[in-house]
Amino acid sequence: MFAGLSLDQAPPYKAPLNFFLTAPIFAIIAGIFTLFTNDFIFHDPYIIASIHLVTIGFILMTILGALQQMLPVVAGAVIPKANITANITYYSLTLGLITFAMSFFLYTKVLFFISAALLLVGLLYFTLIALYQLLKVPNKSYIVIGIIISLVFFILSFMLGIHLLIANATSNIGAFHYDFALVHYNYMFFGFLFILIVALTIQVVPMFWVASAFEKIYQAIIIFGSTVLLVLYPINLFTNLGLDLVYKIALTALVILFGIITIQKLRSRKRKLKDITVYFYITSMVFLLFGTVYWFMMSFFHLPVNLLAIIFGLGFVVSLMNGMLYKIVPFLTWFHLNAKGLFDIPSMREMIPIKNMQRQFYMHLSSMLCLVAGFGLNLNIVIKLAVILFIVSNLLLFINIYKTVQVYLKNENRDPFGMGK
Repeated sequence: MFAGLSLDQAPPYKAPLNFFLTAPIFAIIAGIFTLFTNDFIFHDPYIIASIHLVTIGFILMTILGALQQMLPVVAGAVIPKANITANITYYSLTLGLITFAMSFFLYTKVLFFISAALLLVGLLYFTLIALYQLLKVPNKSYIVIGIIISLVFFILSFMLGIHLLIANATSNIGAFHYDFALVHYNYMFFGFLFILIVALTIQVVPMFWVASAFEKIYQAIIIFGSTVLLVLYPINLFTNLGLDLVYKIALTALVILFGIITIQKLRSRKRKLKDITVYFYITSMVFLLFGTVYWFMMSFFHLPVNLLAIIFGLGFVVSLMNGMLYKIVPFLTWFHLNAKGLFDIPSMREMIPIKNMQRQFYMHLSSMLCLVAGFGLNLNIVIKLAVILFIVSNLLLFINIYKTVQVYLKNENRDPFGMGK
């Protein structure tokens, strides 16, 4: 199952754990903020804060925690001084996100600049270190190449995001502000999140779910095809070439190809045991396919943009992150205790009862469906219900993964030979 992993290079157990435990807390706070508004539009301060509490606080927190663990063991890219790097990244990101939310509530210019500086340190510090270590990896696989490309797009998108944030702070909205925002959204979602998820899926689906490997030709087509299209996107945008529809058709085809292949791999996996994480992953892919078709149809019909953000951001990415947390945290706990010579510990499947995960999965799925129905039909009461379900779902997620961490805390100082039990 773990063939090809360099487990001896794994970072300390606690390095990524702050990220994993904080992620659902930020999602809960995002849900609470959303309950305070009745106007679910993007320029509402509560909605802006909630969006970034989910995108940065939940999604990026989870991704950064996962990369700290996966880069050394999957790509051979060891993060030097892992604890120090993790702490600088975590605390800068947390403080930056808090001041970011406050800056939109209070609309104080100094808070915009403080949040921009903290987020700049928190996100670029780890990203640049990871990128440097990945570039040194010899004989790069498509997995490594995909992660490198995704991090480059992340840096570009993040710098555009900082520009947009400062433009808001100084009320200096230029003629290209909307175009920069479009590039920011496309690079953050398709360039960073989609390509990164493609690269990680190529590794984790065969590894965790004993599925067949992704064919090399599909890996190359999806990763390099998406990259070429995203490089050409701003050229088309700023030179008015009028190739928007061509861009959408080609990128839609690549995304659909990835989604269908992934679902097929999961459905035909060799290990057919009931696994709630598979439900999360397949749900994620279904939302990705649905969202991509919706995004394409927006070229022909006047459809609400906020619904697209729900489908892609929550339905696709957050669903997948839920499933990944349920795989990574038990694996880390089992591996690090096993490395201490402790073999009488719960297995990965035993650390979180299936019923607990199943309850949270249905709560999460219900919140996603209610959000789609609420925004699609413009029913505020359904949106409010969905937000409450979302809060409860993330509370259950936190409780479930924290119980796994408790297994480690309970056993970390235990003598493997039974001395001092």
